[in-house]
Amino acid sequence: MKRMVFYSCLIILFIFLLSLWGFYLAIRPIKITSPITPKTFDIDYEHVQFKTSDHILIKGWFIPNKNPHAKTIILLHGYPADKADILPSRLFLHKEYNLLFIDFRYLGESQGNYSTIGKDEVLDLRAALNYLHHRGIHEVGIWGFSLGAAVALLSAPEANEVKAIVAEAPFARLDWMAYDYYQMPGLNYMMGELLHLWAWIFLRIDIKEIRPVDSIKKLKVPLLLIYSKQDRVIQYQHALLMQQASQHNPYVEFILIDNTRHGEPMKSYQVKIKEFFSKNLGPET
Repeated sequence: MKRMVFYSCLIILFIFLLSLWGFYLAIRPIKITSPITPKTFDIDYEHVQFKTSDHILIKGWFIPNKNPHAKTIILLHGYPADKADILPSRLFLHKEYNLLFIDFRYLGESQGNYSTIGKDEVLDLRAALNYLHHRGIHEVGIWGFSLGAAVALLSAPEANEVKAIVAEAPFARLDWMAYDYYQMPGLNYMMGELLHLWAWIFLRIDIKEIRPVDSIKKLKVPLLLIYSKQDRVIQYQHALLMQQASQHNPYVEFILIDNTRHGEPMKSYQVKIKEFFSKNLGPET
């Protein structure tokens, strides 16, 4: 009997330590950085930096369009990548728009001790909007991918500067991501709840309140939502919940693709994205 209790305690301790280690890796993932810059493509750009309201230094690239009246689009990367990860696939927009790429806190070149996977990254986007405001830019579009898409949705209801959003594969609920984090059948829910516990104890973050889906009904600007049924990172349930939430919002256009993976562009995506921004943000004038 004592041996059974001993082994049971060891198993429980192992589960707690495993979940704690998983939490640490979630907020401090190995950084994935790319050496490319706009200069790689012979494009002139500016290194920019600005501080958030909680004093995190955010770094980015501003790529000006030759037309001084061109509109501006902010490009937001996924987790745990950096701004360079999405650079090649977004540069086609430079023909008509100014582009601002930023690194979220902790990731890429930006400062910060950890990622909050959406909670405080809204402050990073807010700081970017404030930076553009000081440049005389008061209306922008946003194209976010994965984490970046979630941050765009979380921020949009309170960001009057944002006039159009492309949200590609955002999570609908952060707690669902926690349940999928370990891929341990039978233990997913328990491990997810432990991640919830650690986030509250160490960061005072309730991951059940990080719900981009709740922004959908509040949005009053055009939104293009893009999901794939074959996405193994953002599971299909996120797409279904977003689709349900957006069905009565006339500002939302929903695209569900059958056969692309996470981050893989849909067919003719450049045409679709350009059409969306041209219609809802406007081309250069």
